[in-house]
Amino acid sequence: MSQPFRKQQEITFADQFPISRWIITDICSLSDVIKWREIKCSITMRDDAQWLILEDVANGRIGSERIFRQQEDLLANEDEWLMSRSADSWKDPAEIPDARLSVLPFTQTSGPNHNLPKNSDAIDFFNLLFPAALMELIAKETNNHVKTCSFLGHGTPGWVPVTTHEIKGFLGLVILMGIQILPDPSQYWSLNHYDNSYTFYRTMSFQRFKQIADNIRMGSFLHSEYCGTTDPADPLHIFRPMMELLGGAMWTTYQPNCCLTIDRALLPSMEEDCCQTKGRPQTQPQVWLLCDSKSGYCHRLFFQVGEKGGQDLGFSVVPKLVRDLENKQHQVYLTNSLASVPLMRRLLEQGIYASSSFPPPNPILPRELWESGQLEKPGDFLQRQCGPLLATRWRDTKEMGCLTTNATAGEPDVVWRRSQTKPGGLDPINRPMAFRLLQENMRGVDICKQLLACNPLGGIVQDRHWRSFFWFLVNLSIVNAFIVLRESRKENPPTWVQDGLFSQVNFRRRLGNQLAKCAQKYLDSTDVSSPRRAAAEGQQEPTKQRCKNCNLKELRRDSVHGCVACKASLCNEPLCFWEFWTKESFL
Repeated sequence: MSQPFRKQQEITFADQFPISRWIITDICSLSDVIKWREIKCSITMRDDAQWLILEDVANGRIGSERIFRQQEDLLANEDEWLMSRSADSWKDPAEIPDARLSVLPFTQTSGPNHNLPKNSDAIDFFNLLFPAALMELIAKETNNHVKTCSFLGHGTPGWVPVTTHEIKGFLGLVILMGIQILPDPSQYWSLNHYDNSYTFYRTMSFQRFKQIADNIRMGSFLHSEYCGTTDPADPLHIFRPMMELLGGAMWTTYQPNCCLTIDRALLPSMEEDCCQTKGRPQTQPQVWLLCDSKSGYCHRLFFQVGEKGGQDLGFSVVPKLVRDLENKQHQVYLTNSLASVPLMRRLLEQGIYASSSFPPPNPILPRELWESGQLEKPGDFLQRQCGPLLATRWRDTKEMGCLTTNATAGEPDVVWRRSQTKPGGLDPINRPMAFRLLQENMRGVDICKQLLACNPLGGIVQDRHWRSFFWFLVNLSIVNAFIVLRESRKENPPTWVQDGLFSQVNFRRRLGNQLAKCAQKYLDSTDVSSPRRAAAEGQQEPTKQRCKNCNLKELRRDSVHGCVACKASLCNEPLCFWEFWTKESFL
């Protein structure tokens, strides 16, 4: 077999990092690609990105006709990266003729995009973000999972196929459990422990709730493996149907505003262990969110599995999140782990402005740029420009760096800070426009994460990555529904909104009760003798009542038996039945 690659040239820059350029002469098997990677003498941003492209070609995910265009893109990124690494490329904006950057205005329509009437309630907005097709998918995959388990000999005893109405009721109870946390889930069905226990009792029994909680699936690894539909190359294959339905609903329900934020969010089960893996966050699955900078609405998410760092991280995450935003003059604010000079140039070519901040010294900018000039007091700043990119160093309480394509050099803003000389006073300090835009619009994902952490879902186990991700998607749909309702009905708030202040707690309580009623209405419409109703109601413990006949004799005897005809509680003794019926007939 012919050699697929040949080394064309090797160049080095000031920091002595070798960069190997490779030209593709043939497309071969994945084994040859792996062999090439083993003998590769350097690992750079371009080399790793090129490896991903070659792997896609060998696996047939992209065609060979696209490889040459992507190879040219990678070489262009390398040239841009080399240029940005040279301190001579970053010049004082005052020394550059026509250095003023022009930022085109944002003119697209934005905000909620739906046809709901003005009197729509919480469940109507939730159905926008969590459509009926998704409920049907969950019910179908849950039943398939239980059926496969039963076939393999470890199924759930007494299982009755779940319906979409039961899934809605189950989600409603999970939402209500998150509002008031109890130590034992069974206490939600006890009037002594929970005031709203009647809603739980009417929706389903505790046994049925546990059955659904243990078996609920958006896709089953076991069923996929048994049916032969697994995809070893895609670890998220069971999530794809749910993510497609949910992603389409999230994108169409709320049109993106001008300013957007991209940052990482932790799965619920990972947050407790965050301190243990803080030094190596790549080892756990990561969820990247594209959120509105003001409201926190999540437009799109990207679930990343595997380790990836450096500039490759930005190129593997950001293009997937900003898809369909090209040439609309959006301004995207990136977390510092995603930012790089080639990425920001590429986004600007696509009509997307970008900005990111980072603490000094950061390898995004040349080392000489950090060492040139001292920022002695708060308000001092230093700016350098390389083409359309503006780098800013600014001292607030501490020094920070910023790389942006959506701000013009100069144009200082004024911000007030606590005075160091006047007790209780405030002093004005200068703030570059780049930092003003960044500080005002970088909090979108933080707002979303705060709403997710407030009143999380209860009564569920998140002992696996897939469970955490599933419930993360459900919780994210609730948060998005709350934001859309708040934005849509701020002029005419619902009656359950007190004093026009939209509270997520009230929204979740309203939504939980409405979802529970969906299961209650369906249960009331079923036949009393049906196995589905028996499974939903469960085997209830009989209530002990005082015997009516013994009570007339001033004797206290509690019994669970009685007369079916007259609904009287009587002892399990023939004498009590005879005396009670004789007296009733005589009277």
